[in-house]
Amino acid sequence: MDDVIFTADCEKCFGLCCTALSFERSSQFGHDKLGGEPCQYLASDFRCRIHERREDLGYGGCEAFDCMGAGQRVSAAFAPLNWRQDSGIARRLHARFSQLLALQELRQALETATRLDLPSDLHTRRLALLRDVAEDADSLTVDVTATGQAVLNEGRTFLRGLAGSVIA
Repeated sequence: MDDVIFTADCEKCFGLCCTALSFERSSQFGHDKLGGEPCQYLASDFRCRIHERREDLGYGGCEAFDCMGAGQRVSAAFAPLNWRQDSGIARRLHARFSQLLALQELRQALETATRLDLPSDLHTRRLALLRDVAEDADSLTVDVTATGQAVLNEGRTFLRGLAGSVIA
């Protein structure tokens, strides 16, 4: 598996995990936060003001989360847009981040499937899905895409179908 594809680079991200996602106060998060709103500890430079003390302050969920590289991909695509001043652009940014996060999760599952002893037709289909995921996930598209949604649907169906092949 190519770790570069799945490595989050927080230095190249707008703190999307701290803005786009929601969480509820729990043992993993010290306060409630709605999706689309910045975390109260997110600084203006998109860095965490409590980074070194997250776990001690009850934010172990932040430590556990990994966007698998979706954050820097979306941030690069939206960099020239004024998403801070335009809530419509910000909503598009958050929606695309959610889609790319799902695409990265699918990509990782399809990569992990290389460890399976798949028949050649399933292996060929897995490779085709990986190409489709890469085409959408690695583009600088700024909107949720129909092709991304289609490959997510196809990929999930493919992975569910593998269960029968692996168990048999």
